[in-house]
Formats: sequence, structure tokens, C-alpha cells
Amino acid sequence: MAGKLRAGVVGTGIIGKSHVRGYAGMRDDVELVAIADLDQDEAKRVAAEYDIPNVFSDYRDLVAMDDLDTVDVCLPNFLHMPVSVAALEAGKHVFCEKPMAGVGAEAQTMHDVAQQAGKQLHVQMGTVFSKETRTAKYLIDEGALGRVYYAKASNGRRRGRVFVDGYATPHFVQKERAGGGSMLDMAVYSMARLVYLLGNPSVKGVSGATYQEMDMDPKRREESGFDVEEFGHGFVRFDGDVTMYVEDAWSAFGEFHGDTLMGSKGGVSLRPFKYYTDVHGMDADVSLNIDSYENRMRSLGYMGRGYGGSQEHFVYSVLGRVETIDTGAIGLKVAQITQALYDSAESGQEVLL
Repeated sequence: MAGKLRAGVVGTGIIGKSHVRGYAGMRDDVELVAIADLDQDEAKRVAAEYDIPNVFSDYRDLVAMDDLDTVDVCLPNFLHMPVSVAALEAGKHVFCEKPMAGVGAEAQTMHDVAQQAGKQLHVQMGTVFSKETRTAKYLIDEGALGRVYYAKASNGRRRGRVFVDGYATPHFVQKERAGGGSMLDMAVYSMARLVYLLGNPSVKGVSGATYQEMDMDPKRREESGFDVEEFGHGFVRFDGDVTMYVEDAWSAFGEFHGDTLMGSKGGVSLRPFKYYTDVHGMDADVSLNIDSYENRMRSLGYMGRGYGGSQEHFVYSVLGRVETIDTGAIGLKVAQITQALYDSAESGQEVLL
């Protein structure tokens, strides 16, 4: 695609404003031409701040624009599928905020419609584009880890449940609108990174459990309608005898140790980044200077723009300037795993896919 990408954003909440700022930082490549939100006062304020010429209250008016290339969906989870599908069917490429959808079936619909429309569907998966992920991918591709057979995501907060612990809005903790709690809000980031590094293998089965156990402010509990998990964990079996364990908490009394990968010749922990290997029969825990390496690669011309972030990659991918990392396919796999984890938690049995 020649010239600038003509983009529209649906949603002017916290995430929508963040995405607008992101496009504003890419003015040489993106022209923001439209924004939509039911809150017209806020939509008009954002439009005036960023010189966006078209403001709509109905997203359908935005996606119907003829001179629009892409639609950015920054809405509550239960709206991701209908708005994305409408945009794809209108011939627009789509960048959707994570999670891909509230339930796995909706994510599958989004993916299928994108394939049928011949349009790109990207999901905001910032961890896939972190410097730690790039380094792990490089080591895997170079064979430094050997056969990677196990991945683990262990992340969480001591006390940080959405709304009930003091921030954001209640729809995040309502299953009907959000689809789930900590696993859909936070664990999707780690799962996306690890699924990508494992090569997006097919899932064989998922076992999981979810919990909502800790006390919360009674007034906030009543106001929020809190009916999702604050902590969840699951075990995933992939084809090729590869497995992944994931645990994530909005609130828990314990410690978490980040994302790790284990292979036959080495392993990595991603943040802080450390490489574990064997040197002449001796165990070695190696700290790598990632920043220095990446700066040198940029100076030598081996590392350009387009992979510095999820939104930047979406823009450069649609413009045809970089090889695409299919975050839509990764988002679909993560949605399938998450849905199976919830189903397993409800049934008390492993879910086979």
C-alpha cells in the first residue's frame, strides 16, 4: 500500500486514547481520519486535540467510510467481535485491543471473517514485540535452546483487582461484559508471548481452575457485580509433546516468577532476561546485554522499524513494509486456551481440543 494508512478508532476510553496517541506518533505513516464513541463530548474533545476530522456516535458510520483503510477497536471485550466483524466485512483491516474476544467462539468468528474478507486482523499483544521476546526468538532460531518442550507463565499482583481495588471501571469484573477476570485481562499477554515462541502449536488438552477467595471492600463488591476470577491457573498440552503451565492473579498472597522456557540445550527466563545453559559440563546462568546488542544491530542496518510494538507492527504490516507476525492467529489460540481453561474449571475435568 502506497502513502499513509487512513485509520479510524472506535472508543475513546483509556485504551482508545492510548491508541490515538500511538497513531499520532506515527504521523509520517498514519492519518487519523475518524473516531467514534457514544460519549460525544469526549469523542469531540479527543478529535479536537488530535485534529481528527470525522466524529461519530455510531461505529457503523465509521466503518462505512469509503476512504478508510483500517479500524482500531478499543471497546469492552463483549464488543470486540461485532465491531471487528463489521469492519472486516466493510473491507477494512482491523487492529483489536486484547483479549481478542470474551469467548473462544467469538474469536474464531473474527478469524474466519478476516480470512474470508482477505483482510489483516491483528490483536494488541505487546509482549510479542518486547526486546526480551525478540532475544528469546533469536536464541530459539539459532538452536541455543535445542528442542523447546516446556513453557511457564507465572505472573500476578499482590492486590490489584480491577475496580474493587481502586481503579478502572466495573465492566472489567462482570463476566457478561468482560468474559472473565485475571486470565483474560492479564494472562493473555504471557500466553501470547509463549505461544508465539513455541511456534503456535495445536492444542490437545487444557486443565484449569479459577478462584475468587480474597476479601474485598463491601461497597465496591456491591457496586461492581464482581463475578469473575481474581486468580486462575491451567496446564496446556500441545502437539509434539510440548506443555505449558500458566498462572495469573489480580490478587493473591504469594510470589510470581515471570515467563520461562525450557529446552534440551538451554532455557531462558524473560524478565529479567537470563539464559541458562551448559559450558563444558558446567552449569551457566548468563545475563545478556540485550540493549547493547539491539543498538548495534540497528546501527548495522539489521533491525529496522516495524517490530517495536504491536500497533507499529500493524501499521507497517498493512503498508507492506515488514513480514507479518500473525497476532490474529496467536490471539485465536490464546482465546481457545482461555475458553478451555474456563470450561475445565467449571467441569472439573480436562477439556480436549
